[in-house]
Amino acid sequence: MNQLINKVFKVIDNVTIVSGWLAALSTVVAAIVVTEAIVVRKLLNISTIWQTEAAVYMLMFTVFVGAAFVQKNEHHLNVDLLLIYLPPRPREIVMIFVSILTFGLVTLLAWHSWPMWWQAVLEGERSETLWGPPMWIPLFFLPFGMTLLSLQYIVYIHKKITDLKAGRIAEKAERLELRDL
Repeated sequence: MNQLINKVFKVIDNVTIVSGWLAALSTVVAAIVVTEAIVVRKLLNISTIWQTEAAVYMLMFTVFVGAAFVQKNEHHLNVDLLLIYLPPRPREIVMIFVSILTFGLVTLLAWHSWPMWWQAVLEGERSETLWGPPMWIPLFFLPFGMTLLSLQYIVYIHKKITDLKAGRIAEKAERLELRDL
């Protein structure tokens, strides 16, 4: 059973890594698209049609689909004002508890966003802009990203509980400051 769980977790991690790199690429492409829109509009005096909307959709992809990658690498922003002063074992228990709550919230968000996406597919919804792309594409980012984030939380919680049971606990809370990046 442990081998099956490890294989499933490996698949989740691999999908998360791929989605993280795609999210990073999406950010770069969004920046290029916005730059192109500025050049076309200001230098060539040509109206832009699709650039702003496409950039927004790409940034939506980055945020929603990239969230699992950020969680996998434990780089989410944390308010750890009190957490860092707790002894190691209680600190890990609090982190597990908070992760379970977050898992529940993210799973609820994923659960309720899948029908919204499916309705856009069935009704053939399109953006009301001149470009008019099908809405199921950007609407897919939220349920997919939150589902992947939910799965990544399962992996994270399992690892934390396994490490806690085995006594693998860091003595000091690891602090990542913005200046460290």
